[in-house]
Amino acid sequence: MTTTVSEPAGTAPAGAGSAVLEVAGLDAGYGPIQVLHGVDLSVSAGELVCLLGPNGAGKTTTLLACSGMVRVASGDIRLDGRSLLRLSPHAIARRKLAHVPEDRSLFPSLTVDEHLRLCARPGGMDVLELFPELRKRRTKRAGVLSGGEQQMLALGRALATGPRVLLVDEMSMGLAPVVVERLFSALQEIAVSAGLAVLMVEQHVHLALRYAQRGYVLAGGRVRTHGTAAELRERWPEIESSYLGR
Repeated sequence: MTTTVSEPAGTAPAGAGSAVLEVAGLDAGYGPIQVLHGVDLSVSAGELVCLLGPNGAGKTTTLLACSGMVRVASGDIRLDGRSLLRLSPHAIARRKLAHVPEDRSLFPSLTVDEHLRLCARPGGMDVLELFPELRKRRTKRAGVLSGGEQQMLALGRALATGPRVLLVDEMSMGLAPVVVERLFSALQEIAVSAGLAVLMVEQHVHLALRYAQRGYVLAGGRVRTHGTAAELRERWPEIESSYLGR
């Protein structure tokens, strides 16, 4: 049985009515293997929303389906009310959806400047203003950057395109805590100041719930519960024991 966090009486659910990204009844997977089962979620402008759950829950698959990289069997994915189904990944990117994958997908032999020039679009953000740490590394190849600098470059490359929606997969993977705090804080500020809708997958649960406004918990390819970050923090022991097998 799916349990959801109830909203206060007389109020609409968070994100309702102004959602930039909407996922409705999503079934998706790889070949004959169905991974997602009826996933519903939404992200509004200026909102940072996290996807939480154990390995194999379907979190990365959800992001890949949104960016057109995984087959959608049924349901819908909408950006500003327009369906993204049957669009190629590059056509979805032109609709202003940017995806930062877990492996960052940088070109090791290209410099910071070359990455940013390749991706810069009208309306894109000033990445060197957002991440001044990269300014002194502009002529350095991505392959010699630290892990934190590489993650800043991966985020910056996506932001340089001027997205409406930003998908981020495991931003904290392999990074020092001080760097992770810096990145989360920057992403939260960017979401609010630019009116960006951010959907992120994150294993660092308590940190994600400190910076996100809302969260969804996936297990077995289904949304098992959702709510504001404060509600999920309060209920986390119950959530772990009920859905995450801990």
